Amino acid sequence: MKVDKNNFNYWQLRDLQDEQKNQDEATKRLKVINAAYQKAQAYLSDEVQKIYRRYFYADITANEVAKIMSSHISPSELVTLQALASNIVDKESKKAVDDYLNQLAAKIRITRLEELQVKAYIAAKNAGDVELDQNIKLHTDVMKRTWAEVEKQGAIYDKAKDYKLPNKTKPALESKENKIVIKNPKTDKKIATVSMEQDVPKSKITELPNRYVEAALNSRWEGKNFSSRIWDNTDKLAERLQELFTAKELSGMSEREMIKQIEVEFNTSRFNASRLIRTEVNYFYSKIKLDSWKKRGVKQYQLIAVLDSRTSKICRAINNKIFNVSDAVIGKNVPPLHPFCRTVPVIYLGNNKS
Repeated sequence: MKVDKNNFNYWQLRDLQDEQKNQDEATKRLKVINAAYQKAQAYLSDEVQKIYRRYFYADITANEVAKIMSSHISPSELVTLQALASNIVDKESKKAVDDYLNQLAAKIRITRLEELQVKAYIAAKNAGDVELDQNIKLHTDVMKRTWAEVEKQGAIYDKAKDYKLPNKTKPALESKENKIVIKNPKTDKKIATVSMEQDVPKSKITELPNRYVEAALNSRWEGKNFSSRIWDNTDKLAERLQELFTAKELSGMSEREMIKQIEVEFNTSRFNASRLIRTEVNYFYSKIKLDSWKKRGVKQYQLIAVLDSRTSKICRAINNKIFNVSDAVIGKNVPPLHPFCRTVPVIYLGNNKS
């Protein structure tokens, strides 16, 4: 993201840089997530390839495929499936997989098709477990970092509100001295100076409580929290794969076509994972700010959009607009305003009512 520093005041620029840092961290986490989905995809592709090469032959009919896939496997094969699920850490997901395996274990016979379908389910859940872990780590780091930053902003706010500042006052950073200088834009004279190194005594900077982090991670916006969205996505992946692994589909596709279709399904899930983590990191960044502003009594904030070829019409339209903290609603006038949103809320020091 290229930003023209001359177009922004200090806090706007600093918050845009924080948003870019959040997105860069999301990119690192996505590499781990994508690797997990790639591993699951490769595993299932290999399993399908084994079936095609071991049991199928040219011009095989749907009835013959159905007969092969309805043949039974030994219940002892469930041990292999249980081992496949052993890496899942999330309790809810692990229970879902265990329940699935227990249902199969209760059957006298397990078909080859059921085995392939449960492998698809476990593979999807394994990938989802990694996705959840990476999301939790990212959002926790972002919340703690943002909290510390907002505490600094609060010190500037507390200092600035003691002065009668005219509209459009732009606090500027004297980089050599690492200070915020509040100036009168008409005279260019200093009104106040606040050191960014010693602006707040350590006793006044509170660390983000773990209970707050846990509550925030479970918070819902638009009806769901991020973990439920992850499991919704992985459940849908498992369903699509299980629909793909039927006698009809297996007989109607060549090995190459089936492998390609598996890739398509996993590509969809990788896109969903990217959309989710990038949107949610923006949500947690905004939530921390909003909660801190309410606690400190900040009156107004401003929305700053990242303007480039990817900027949405929604964010272009709302860019630079000022809102009351008391009227803030995430998804309406607080980011994220849409999937992949990069707009940031910035504390507003523009007039003496702030």
